[in-house]
Amino acid sequence: MKSFLERLRARLEQRRADGKGLALLLVDCGIVGRIDSVWGYAAGDAVREHLGSRLRSSVLRAGDLLGEVGRDGFACVLDEVQSDGIALLAAEKILGAFDAPVFAGEDEIYARPAIGIAAFPGHGDSEVALLRHASSASRTARDRSERVAVYAEAHDGAELEQLRCESRLRRAIVSEALDVVFQPQIEFRSGLISGVETLICAGGGEMAIVATREATEAAQSAGLASELTRRILNAAMRSCADFRDSGGLNLRFGVNLTANSLRQPGLTDAVARALDTWNLRPGRLVVEVNETAMLEASPESCTALRQLKEIGTRLSIDDPGAGFASLAFLATLPFDEMKIDLSRVPDMLNVPKHEALVQAMIELARRSKLEVVAEGVDSEAVAARVKELGCDYMQGMHVSPPLDAAGVIREFGR
Repeated sequence: MKSFLERLRARLEQRRADGKGLALLLVDCGIVGRIDSVWGYAAGDAVREHLGSRLRSSVLRAGDLLGEVGRDGFACVLDEVQSDGIALLAAEKILGAFDAPVFAGEDEIYARPAIGIAAFPGHGDSEVALLRHASSASRTARDRSERVAVYAEAHDGAELEQLRCESRLRRAIVSEALDVVFQPQIEFRSGLISGVETLICAGGGEMAIVATREATEAAQSAGLASELTRRILNAAMRSCADFRDSGGLNLRFGVNLTANSLRQPGLTDAVARALDTWNLRPGRLVVEVNETAMLEASPESCTALRQLKEIGTRLSIDDPGAGFASLAFLATLPFDEMKIDLSRVPDMLNVPKHEALVQAMIELARRSKLEVVAEGVDSEAVAARVKELGCDYMQGMHVSPPLDAAGVIREFGR
């Protein structure tokens, strides 16, 4: 690392002298650490060397620099680059170079790179600043479908807020201040409540909804990931039993699980025990996974999904249209339903292309023999249209805001 920084510093001095620019592309290949944990460090070293060779042969020019940053990262320095456009073209080449599989033994493994770009002089005038800013952009790229981001000052503010959010969540998890609330779902055919989606909230019931991914990452930093998953599942099942026993409501309940949650050892056994504890049929539980979880899926998480299906739970893929890669899992994993997030297609009633996207996703679900849930339904007109298009269920503010367990029974109980 030190020698690379020294080479980058020397290159920057040359560019200051001649007034030319350069670009630093930080490539988080997102695969070596996982290979280390499954096949060992020798296999990880071989894969890292192979990926580095691809960068040298397919992307970098003779005068460019390549350095290793941590176990999973490469730093590519494109010399005498005068615009972000050139760096973006190089990033596209990197994505193409990493598109082919690498091999660990006889197994094909695909990298899922995220690329952050920082340019001199616009994004920093020292090697430390450029590396920090490229790293910030790389973290932003992880959450983008295109997997590439150019540094912007807004990234720093967003990362600071994320760190503060994680700290707040960590304290809430440790102090057991996280709770669950429920977003009701209505079946179009009957017009009755048929299920709920379990949401995490912080602040002692103040309805501050927390994304499952954020809560899981905070729990991991606190060493409480398994405990958080267990707590959410049990809270949801306890409430579902209350819906049945106190409200006469035999509802399905969805619980979002991240890729990290699915990789937790003994997950299926823990789910089975909890279902038995609360005397619930496995088919009442809907395990929801979103596009990010599928893109980060490992053999362990795919095995967990199959095991959960084997014990009788339902599997739901949440908004797979957000990225093509997750669509492939429809053919390889036994999903039962697809959720379509209408917030991704705002104003679908007035924008024909938006409605066409929703219709295409519904048709895909039908061809895959999946039920369809429209989430984010915010008006009677939208509800009527998605019903016409063939959705089976809906949820959103038009149906109900998130409610605690008592609220579900009060509003929908019999």
